[in-house]
Amino acid sequence: MDDIVAPRPAHLLLREETREAHEDTEASGGMRRLMDGELDVAGYEALLRAQLGLFDEWEAERAGWLADVVPQAGWSYVSRASLLRGDLAVASRARSYTSRPVEGRAPPVGASPARDAPAPAPAPVGASPARDAPVPAGASPAGDSIHDSATCWGELYVIEGSALGGRLIVRRLRELYPDRDHRFYAIGEEAPSAWRRFQHILDTQLHDDASRRAAVDGARRMFARFRQTLMEPAAHV
Repeated sequence: MDDIVAPRPAHLLLREETREAHEDTEASGGMRRLMDGELDVAGYEALLRAQLGLFDEWEAERAGWLADVVPQAGWSYVSRASLLRGDLAVASRARSYTSRPVEGRAPPVGASPARDAPAPAPAPVGASPARDAPVPAGASPAGDSIHDSATCWGELYVIEGSALGGRLIVRRLRELYPDRDHRFYAIGEEAPSAWRRFQHILDTQLHDDASRRAAVDGARRMFARFRQTLMEPAAHV
């Protein structure tokens, strides 16, 4: 009897099939300039705002899937948009301390009265922060077919995998911008063993060749969205 070769686990296939896309994304102009210390504080904040736009859009697109399929599979997604808003709100408050209007006078035209509002707390582990997010017309966020859900798992593979790189990035950020919060990039520090658990979930969710290939396609498209976002932060101000 011929030996039966077992298919590669989904997480290995995703890593191998997206290696080039991953490397291209890491080499994006914005990330290169960030790690080289070439971005001033304004440039760093522009990079965060660009990523906030990406995650606001993606979390809205996949709201139903994130709220239903993901927790059923045993994973808890923490909203990256919430973390980014928190980091940007802290930076905004820091600026306001040096430009606060004199007491009793109206703020100048163009000022934001909500600038000093408390930063939203990041969604806790186990929460479903995207449950009530609006879903754009034409999106398929609910994972109502195996193919759609597999595509979403591929997208989430890119997002959760980026937390690993974030552990390295955040150390650099604390050197460059020591007075800033870096909760978005520090998310991977909170649960360093979580990546192995996520890989296991991928392997169980992507149980056949069709679903694994759909996940690879989803991951490649997600890397492309990241590359576009991280090309040059100034373009997204």
